[in-house]
Formats: sequence, C-alpha cells, structure tokens
Amino acid sequence: MLMASLGKIQATDKVHSMNIKAIIFDCDGILVDSEYAHYLAWQHALQQEGGDLTIEEYYCYVGKSVETNAKLLAEKIGSSHADRIMKNKRKLFHALQNEGLPAIEHVVNFVHRLAKDKQKYGFKLGVASAAKKNEILINLKNLEIDKFFDIVISGYDDLSHYSDPEGVNKPKPYIYLHVAKELGLLPYECVVIEDSLSGVTSGVNAGCITIAVPNDYTRHQDLSTGNVKLDSFAKITSYEDFLFMLASPPTALEQ
Repeated sequence: MLMASLGKIQATDKVHSMNIKAIIFDCDGILVDSEYAHYLAWQHALQQEGGDLTIEEYYCYVGKSVETNAKLLAEKIGSSHADRIMKNKRKLFHALQNEGLPAIEHVVNFVHRLAKDKQKYGFKLGVASAAKKNEILINLKNLEIDKFFDIVISGYDDLSHYSDPEGVNKPKPYIYLHVAKELGLLPYECVVIEDSLSGVTSGVNAGCITIAVPNDYTRHQDLSTGNVKLDSFAKITSYEDFLFMLASPPTALEQ
C-alpha cells in the first residue's frame, strides 16, 4: 500500500514537471481507419498493370509515402510505370475517401476532449501526415475535427525547403522538426502519436516524445523504439490520464 502511494506521488511529481506544449497526431491509421481503402487502391492500380497485391503483402508498405510505395510496387511487378501506378492509386483512393472512411473512435474521442482542454492547459494540437494535404484535410473534415487543430502539415506538400537525397517524408524526421519550428517549440516539448514504424522512427529521430499505437496493419512492425506503446486510447479518458500515462515507469507503459 505504501509502495503504491509512493508510486502515485512520484507520478504526480513527474506530471507537474512535464513541459508538453503540443500533441501531434498522424492521420491515416491513427485518426481515420483508412488502411484498407489504401490497400484496395494499391491493389487496383497494380491490377491495371497486370500485377496484384495481397493484404499480407501490403503490410510491409504501411506507413511509407505514396511515392516510395509506387516505386517499390512497380519494382515488385516489374513495371516501369511508377507514376501511372501512383496516379491510378490516388484516383481510386479519392473516390473511396469521398464516400467517407471510418473514424478510429477512441482517438477521435480523445481529440474532442483535448480540444476542450487545450486553452486551460496551454497546449497546441496538430496533424502531421505523409499524405497529400488535400487528403488530410478531407479526412479531418469528414471526421468533423478539422477546426480543432492549430497546424496541419503534409510530408508531401510542406517540406520542399528541406533537402535530403533519400527524400524528406517519413521516416525522416523533418516533418516533426517542421511542426515544432512552426509552433515555436522545441521537439521535446511535442508528443507525437503514430501507428507505424515509419512514423515512430520520424518522431523519435526528431526528438519528440513518441507514442506508438499499432493497428491491425502495423501490429507486426517493431515499434519498440517509441517512448510508449499502447494498444488503444480506450482507457485514456482525459488529459490528466494522458499525462499520468506518460509519467509512468517504462515497464508500465506497454499495455
């Protein structure tokens, strides 16, 4: 009993010493359950080129940018038309997206709670996704949470001033470095919530506190480099719960 009380006191001390000034969400696989739609769109694009893609094969492509996947999948089926594959994938995905993709309810509910508390606690909310900006905004609007965010950054559209021969989108850290810069914050003042190895790598390498929340498409990926791993946000019912979760010992963070 005494040890439990001491643990609670220590956690409280850690909470009050934390300096979280922004919470940044990935979009696909965190806010919106879009991965199956992405899979169908990639499969359709490959079939138009005479190839195919099984759901099991798709798992290793989750979290990567559309340009990267187009090149990898073109190589997979022996095609020289990566640009055409990407174009056809986007065409079908936009059609599916416009029909409305399902929310990841526990996370979206958490966003609603954060939106009510952000003035009180003085933090910002953001979205940082590898997708095109218009895709992100359509998802946020369909989820009716677009007005909650102080910043929305696309790894595809908003990082042109960064230079890296390997590319600037996730898993590179530039998107989270850019979010922090735009908000006038240091990376360690930002909490990043990601579902994939690519996203977790981006957040960790940027120096952000990074929470990994795997879904059915990324559960097989090694997300152990994240600071925290959660099965879901179902038990995080308030900002205070969120802070206490972050302040817990590392062995208690993996749920």
